[in-house]
Amino acid sequence: MLILLSSLYMIYGFLFLFSYAKDIGFLRYMYEKKNINQLLTIELIFIILASLIVFTNQPLNWMVALLMIFHIFGVVWLVAFPDSFYSMYEESMSIDPGTLESMSGWILIAFGVFVYLSRIII
Repeated sequence: MLILLSSLYMIYGFLFLFSYAKDIGFLRYMYEKKNINQLLTIELIFIILASLIVFTNQPLNWMVALLMIFHIFGVVWLVAFPDSFYSMYEESMSIDPGTLESMSGWILIAFGVFVYLSRIII
């Protein structure tokens, strides 16, 4: 299960990096207001997989639990305060959209590495 979650993070991160390299704009597509259902679906997939790892493995994998809490926080923020969420996104995209997309990809890859190595670290 850890390998599946780690692989999904890495694939998602490489998708952002590929999109940045080819100037496709996958991040802009995902964070458009009309695509909120796709974004929530992806977030829920990560929440479900992380919760399966957290609640079925002993000892508690606190690294995956922390990532799960971040995903839950993001979903609650997106559902409860969508205007605030999208205004923050618009503000960060107005500064430098390329850097944001590249940074998002690298952060997701780092999450994948942390999940993969969480068994060794714990």
